[in-house]
Amino acid sequence: EQGASNPSTRASIVRYQTMRENAALRAIQRRWWIVVLFAVLGAFIGALPEPEKVEEQVRTFTATHTLLLNDTSDQSGTSVVSPNQVTLFVGTGEVPKRAAEKLDFDGNPATLASRVVSEFDFSNGALTITSNGTDANRVVLVTDTFADELVSYLAERQDVTYQERLAASIERLAELETQLTDLTRQLARDEDDPVLTAQQSAISRQYSVAFEQSDDLATSPPVIGFTTLERAQAVETTDRGSGAPKSRASRAMLGAIVGAALGLGLAMLLGLADRRIRSKEQAEDALGLRTQVLIPKVRLKDRDQLIIDPRRHDALSDSYRTVRNVVTFTHGPKLENAPAPVTLVVSPSAGDGKTSMSANLAAALAEAGKRTVLINTDFRRPRLSTVFGPEAETPLPFMFEDVESLGGPMLLNRTGVPNLRILDLSRVDAPAGKLVRVTADKLDEISRMCDHIVIDTSPLGATAEVLDLVPYADAIVMTVRVGNSTVSRAQRAVALLRELTNAPMILAVGGLKPEKSEYDEYSDDRLAVVKKPRRRWRRPSATSEADGSAKDPTGEQEMQLDFDSVE
Repeated sequence: EQGASNPSTRASIVRYQTMRENAALRAIQRRWWIVVLFAVLGAFIGALPEPEKVEEQVRTFTATHTLLLNDTSDQSGTSVVSPNQVTLFVGTGEVPKRAAEKLDFDGNPATLASRVVSEFDFSNGALTITSNGTDANRVVLVTDTFADELVSYLAERQDVTYQERLAASIERLAELETQLTDLTRQLARDEDDPVLTAQQSAISRQYSVAFEQSDDLATSPPVIGFTTLERAQAVETTDRGSGAPKSRASRAMLGAIVGAALGLGLAMLLGLADRRIRSKEQAEDALGLRTQVLIPKVRLKDRDQLIIDPRRHDALSDSYRTVRNVVTFTHGPKLENAPAPVTLVVSPSAGDGKTSMSANLAAALAEAGKRTVLINTDFRRPRLSTVFGPEAETPLPFMFEDVESLGGPMLLNRTGVPNLRILDLSRVDAPAGKLVRVTADKLDEISRMCDHIVIDTSPLGATAEVLDLVPYADAIVMTVRVGNSTVSRAQRAVALLRELTNAPMILAVGGLKPEKSEYDEYSDDRLAVVKKPRRRWRRPSATSEADGSAKDPTGEQEMQLDFDSVE
């Protein structure tokens, strides 16, 4: 109750409820092909059998036996059987047993009684007994048998009950007469005894009442009976399968509806069992972060490709430029002679777009004039250098022992992108843990000669090497691709980071289909998407290296670089 009063807590509760309500719809949207597949299969199966023929339809018969109440009792309520009890006798007790014996029914009498329905109408005193089946003669026989056995059972029951009542009345009358005779004799000896006089008066009254009841019972026995008004007759009813369709098209449509319903149920069941992050809201809820950037969905073959190009301005490239702006704002202005800020790119699982994010974030920073160093520390699955081509993939001519003693700038490779160098020790023969620690030792020296450092890491939780780099991070970019990481893995990853650092975290969610907006038709020559395949950057000539300048393939003059130590 205390937490519910907090506005942020109430907003979280409303958001969670909304996510739960939309979970089924999202599951159906993701697995629409299951619904379509089941609908097609249902239509095919429905149209496969031959249409129903009239001679193949089931013929049923219904028979009703009508009885009329014949109550011969003088006063209401004096009969030995109440009309309310008659319908109970039809379905339970002795009547079903007698009917089963007479019909030679081998099963349970209750099974036979379940086929019979009785109803008593108090307005006209009519009792109807109805049964149905596929054999007309059998239906009539069962209905009449139940009616006859009911009448017979009621007569026997009333006779027995009447005799028992009459015997009890006579016996009571004899007892009172004996008591009255004894009191009369005692009063003859003591006529003035008031007690004996009172007892004699009471017994006399009881005897008078008992005598009248016994006389009424003997002369007018209370009997309730039924007289057959109409015996059972079979009436044919044709069961057409609840309006079963006759044509193949109708059957196919019905099968498609049933198949689609089954497909919807299966899609929702799979959605409930799915533990992967499927939406931006799920990612935010699992990580406890607000999404700063949405990365549009790209084809599989376009992953781990360099998207940032001065001539390219589309939704995908601009999303990486947005990450650059967010990172730059997070770090703030760089002070003179201050070390370059370090941006650590992490992800909960492999395949979340971490390598693409690292490469394109570094290229976007370099595009903005930032002298940037991109560092690979994912030594188990190194793919960062392949994004930039042969220059970045050139193996370093050093052994591991030499790497430890060399300065950081000596280990940098060109990338073909102005303002961008790469440090990748993946081709040095050494364990991944040692390579990460050596790379971390070079960070201080490298940060003195550049404006920004971007580090590509291994997935959190998959390896321990990434934890050695967390203390060096000034900002952390968490990349999550919908449909890849599970909720539990994302929660463990962010919990681990919060235990190790207070660095600000930037959440980028990828793999989302971009939404259409009113600016989709916006077009400008300067923002045209490059349709031609991207050409490899040419290695700067010796002349350009000597004067500290570099030219891109378009011939535009780039800014002067202070990478003298690198050269």
